[in-house]
Amino acid sequence: GINAEYGMILVKSKSGMRMIDRNGKKGFLELDEPAWAPDENFRACTGCATTFDLFKRKHHCRRCGGVFCGSCATEKVIPMRLRFIDPVRMCGKCQKVARWENDYFNNYQKKLKAGSELHVEVDGGARQTGTVSLGGDGGLLQITLDTGPAVPVLMEEVTSFRVIEEGSNGVHMLAVDSFGGRNLVLSKTERPETVVFLNGLRKALRMSAKPDHQLSGPSRNDAT
Repeated sequence: GINAEYGMILVKSKSGMRMIDRNGKKGFLELDEPAWAPDENFRACTGCATTFDLFKRKHHCRRCGGVFCGSCATEKVIPMRLRFIDPVRMCGKCQKVARWENDYFNNYQKKLKAGSELHVEVDGGARQTGTVSLGGDGGLLQITLDTGPAVPVLMEEVTSFRVIEEGSNGVHMLAVDSFGGRNLVLSKTERPETVVFLNGLRKALRMSAKPDHQLSGPSRNDAT
């Protein structure tokens, strides 16, 4: 799931069954359940523009709230960022996005929380070896260096990132910039799991992107 903290309760929403924090706390990458677009505002499918009638019914995408026909919203996927526990109906675009996001929670989240040894350069300084992990609900990038103080970076304060070096198996070197002028360069070591960690971190950074941030787009290795 989004995080492993206790205090979760099962609730029934308009779109399906969800696990939410009983105190209203949201995981860093968690999304709010979207409001459904009003049926009366749509005479045709948002996807294919087919006019709705007695036989062509309206369906809402549970991830974006848009109105689609059955052909354009036929598949059901569990949107893990919204904490649904069962597959729900989605439009074609949201199905692809949800599967891409679910790959992070299924294959990378635990690895990022566990941490990995990486080569680290802080604010243009010399390369060091350190341990990098995502703390708490995934919103804190924690870097513990062999020498010098720890370097905490709030994911919400990251303004840009870029892949400096990439191989056939994924990211080898990643630069991260944040508010206040702080910048990091994280590089793989000889251990193969460090590439997996960097692939997951790139995905987490993309998912946490704000509309006004210049974060890098997807690449061929995002789903690996």
